[in-house]
Amino acid sequence: MSTILNRLERARSGKGITVVSIIGLILVPLVIAGGLVWALWNPAERLGQVTAAIVNDDKPVTVNGQTVPLGRQLSAGLVDGDQETNYTWVITDASDAKAGLADGSYTAVVTIPENFSKAATSFSGDAADAERARLDVTTSDRSKLVDDAISQTITQTAASLLGRQLTTTYLENVYVGFNTLHDQLGEAADGAKQLSTGGLSLAQGAQQLANGTTQLATGTTQLSSGATQLSDGAGQLSNGLSALYAGTQPDASTGSPGLVPGAAKLASGAKELADGVSQLATAADGTAAATTQVAQQLALLSAGCAASGASEEYCEGIAQLATTSDVIVNGGSLDPSNPSVKYPGTTALAAGTTASASGAQDLSTGAATFSASLPTLVDGIATINAAAAQVASGASALADGAAQSATGTTQLADASNQLASGAGTLSGGITSLASGLQSAVDSLPTYTSSDRQTLADVVADPVSAGDSATVSFGTNSAPFYAVLALWLGALASFLVLRPVPTRAFGSTRSSLRLALGAFVPAGAIGMLQGLLVAVITAPLLELDAGGWLAFAGIAVLAGLVFAAANQALNALFGGAGRFISMIVALVGLATGIIATAPQVLDQVLGFLPIAPALGGLQAIAIGDTGAAAGVVGLVLWLLGSLAATTFAIARARTTSVKALVPAVA
Repeated sequence: MSTILNRLERARSGKGITVVSIIGLILVPLVIAGGLVWALWNPAERLGQVTAAIVNDDKPVTVNGQTVPLGRQLSAGLVDGDQETNYTWVITDASDAKAGLADGSYTAVVTIPENFSKAATSFSGDAADAERARLDVTTSDRSKLVDDAISQTITQTAASLLGRQLTTTYLENVYVGFNTLHDQLGEAADGAKQLSTGGLSLAQGAQQLANGTTQLATGTTQLSSGATQLSDGAGQLSNGLSALYAGTQPDASTGSPGLVPGAAKLASGAKELADGVSQLATAADGTAAATTQVAQQLALLSAGCAASGASEEYCEGIAQLATTSDVIVNGGSLDPSNPSVKYPGTTALAAGTTASASGAQDLSTGAATFSASLPTLVDGIATINAAAAQVASGASALADGAAQSATGTTQLADASNQLASGAGTLSGGITSLASGLQSAVDSLPTYTSSDRQTLADVVADPVSAGDSATVSFGTNSAPFYAVLALWLGALASFLVLRPVPTRAFGSTRSSLRLALGAFVPAGAIGMLQGLLVAVITAPLLELDAGGWLAFAGIAVLAGLVFAAANQALNALFGGAGRFISMIVALVGLATGIIATAPQVLDQVLGFLPIAPALGGLQAIAIGDTGAAAGVVGLVLWLLGSLAATTFAIARARTTSVKALVPAVA
């Protein structure tokens, strides 16, 4: 062992390498990786070591008769949160909080403003007044790098829980509103169905009304025509009665005494006529009797004339006289030469005059009655005339009114038809409304109490990040810890070991063999470092045995490659090579902590030897298939680094003649 150590050369010193130096080199990455794991592994479990303050300036509000102190509820939620992933909270006032931030005793201060409860419950009032509740989170100037993010995360988690409770309550009321809306729309749909039935009846009635008003319009048109005819007839009747009445009155221009005085004179004349005819009848009766006796005597005389011995001429004269008297009594022709002219005879004349006397008496009685009733008749004619004038006037008005009524009923018929059409449209619209309301009822859900609670809880917090949101530097950071520790370990190795042997200039060995001779100790240390780093980071990995062996294999290969890369940097650039190695470590640190690093650094990382090592280890840690690419990249860097070291040694073995010849004083 001592022989091997004696063959190793210390950088920048002629002293040899001791066992302590080797152990120190091996422990460098272990200290780095172990320190990172101890300090950063799952910091959320140690948040209780951090003290933060709460300043509650909130004023409770009253909602629906209940006091709502949301500031106190949020304070309680922060204080009573999960003690394994929460700060140690102190409730204090503004002045103490300010002093604690200044001296670093409080890592963060959460200030709950005065209007917190009012703003958080504002959505239960008018929509225009709704606003978000705000929290003020202030961190100390003495706080650590990630303390701001952790403070914000914890506060937002507590505020989110409180907001979820408020949202859950609000959503439960919304779902209750769905049930109420479903019931009320159901009632509206039933009413709309009834209204639709009534609307159909209205449409049918309106159609019947339209038909009736059309018939009424036709009838009123006929009534108007009849009323016009009635008006014309009543006018003619009135004119005739006026003329009749005028005829019953005295007329000085014609000398007419008038109907009433004339009728009185007529009655008086009829009376005189009756009396005269009666006397004539009496005389006629006497004449008839006398002539009858004469005729009878002549007939007897004629019959006895021949027997009396009277002359034939006397008897013929008596016979003719008897015949003539018979004709005079019974009627006949007195002129043989003109037999068509006949006389009625005294008997018939007496009977006729008696009948005439009776008729004259009846005429006298009728004339008297007519004369007595004629004033009433004249007055009636006057009354009828006045009434006929009124009838004519009324019939004219009736005709005008009937004409207007005909026009109005025609318009009413048109309006009724429009009403029928509109009622039909209304019925169809109401039917559509009923159908739409029923569809709305069918589409509106109803919820039980448990359904409302479940839906409200899910909708209030529809997406859960699970444990992934926890602040941690654990499993996913193991490849980063390993690569950073192994690179710094390789850097430390060539702070102690010499990258180019001092005997290289005068050695007869090849440059490659000299390069490998200087690399083997550092490479062996690097491989051992890789194995130990894999053991140290094992608690952070959830790998099976095969996965851990693959992780350890890439870590061992990375330790070997990083030793070769640092040897090449030191061989090529000397002290500047160690500076470059430090820059490589800084680039890896900057790009491995946060994804918001400048993109140019990520691009530079892709050209560095730590990139394939980091990619390979991450692929093993997450179960991806990119490990082979990382191995290939490491092998290429190993070969390239050894080639660069060989070139540096070959360059160191050449010199100028001037350098070999001492300068002459």
